[in-house]
Amino acid sequence: MPLLIVAPLDASRPDLARIEAMRRRHDPHHALIGAHVTLVFGFEAPDADVAAAHLSAVAATQGAIALRLTTYLAVRDAEDRRSHVFMVPDHGRAEIEALHDLLYAGPLVQGLRADIPFIPHVTVAARDDHSAAVALARSFGQVGISARLSALELIEFDGERVRSLHRVELLG
Repeated sequence: MPLLIVAPLDASRPDLARIEAMRRRHDPHHALIGAHVTLVFGFEAPDADVAAAHLSAVAATQGAIALRLTTYLAVRDAEDRRSHVFMVPDHGRAEIEALHDLLYAGPLVQGLRADIPFIPHVTVAARDDHSAAVALARSFGQVGISARLSALELIEFDGERVRSLHRVELLG
């Protein structure tokens, strides 16, 4: 079963409520998992304990990341015909990209998807047609949400359910 590494979004109650309301209305996966940043795409691990140990080792050296979500971006899915609308940060983006790179080092290096560009984001919508995703992103206007990534989570996703296998807090 595929494993992923995500960072749950830590934001004010009003901002999280705003994001979750958008996701409830526009994202078919909203009920599976709360707002988050995916740091490691789905991978098959020979041993979830090895992935959890690696996650803990990386987290032990990683401080929490402050970010500001500023833009909506429509992006075509690399694996199916859908397109997604992302909330994308300007502040914190480089730190998220560096964490992504650290997580793909060591035992997870085989899972690195060089064919999918890594764009730090929070998914808020999905559409079957890319032009509809572009129009929806434009209709949302400006974002302007400050948040933090203060934990990492190893999850299992079977296509219908998400199950948390390991969670670790980031420093500070």
